[in-house]
Amino acid sequence: MELKPTKGLVVKVNARREAIFGDESVNVQKVNIDNGAREGVMTGRALVGFCEVEMKKLDGHNHWYPIEDLAGEHGEKIVEEEIPIELDEGEGSEEES
Repeated sequence: MELKPTKGLVVKVNARREAIFGDESVNVQKVNIDNGAREGVMTGRALVGFCEVEMKKLDGHNHWYPIEDLAGEHGEKIVEEEIPIELDEGEGSEEES
């Protein structure tokens, strides 16, 4: 069974890396998570293969982990949904008149 990253979804984190978003950049760094602190709750926010997870048992903060390193409570695979965006002909053009 597959689950989409949705708000309130309880997940088990098996991540070895985490994205740290700064004001002007993003860093990906290695992490080690203790077995007792691996459970978190998704906030529903996802971006380019990472999603935000509230880690109450770890430190109470939100962290960004790769979606591929997460599983549902019962081992379900978490998958990112791709939503195509259609632009009108006038939108998205960088040319100015």
